Amino acid sequence: MFRSSQPAADIVLFEMVDRQSDADGQSYLAALHDLARRQDPAILILRVAGMTEQDHETRKQAAAWFKEHRDRLGMFAKGLIRVDEGHDHGDGHLHVDDAHDVENSNFARMLPFPVKHVTSLDQAFALAQNWPPEPG
Repeated sequence: MFRSSQPAADIVLFEMVDRQSDADGQSYLAALHDLARRQDPAILILRVAGMTEQDHETRKQAAAWFKEHRDRLGMFAKGLIRVDEGHDHGDGHLHVDDAHDVENSNFARMLPFPVKHVTSLDQAFALAQNWPPEPG
């Protein structure tokens, strides 16, 4: 399931829960395009839970979107907070990613804003309320 919402004026929530259908993939791509039309930058909270594998075409189109908007990402997003709730990496084991891995990934390094990792939506909303995060 993919769902996008705006719980506050400067917060956009993307939720990816369990396996992603073709319709979920299209909703995700549409939500990325909506994000790029924002007038004021938002904090993007990405909630990931369960086995969230996307199909190859969705991943390809999302990568193209990020490449196309790379120079403008900071105009519509001021940060990313990833919430991992027992995300399955395909090895059959549910576990929470190490924050260091998320915050120092190749993906995080290409973004023009901070990437943080938490393990609950409550933590994500608290961090978003006190943005930007402390360095380190």
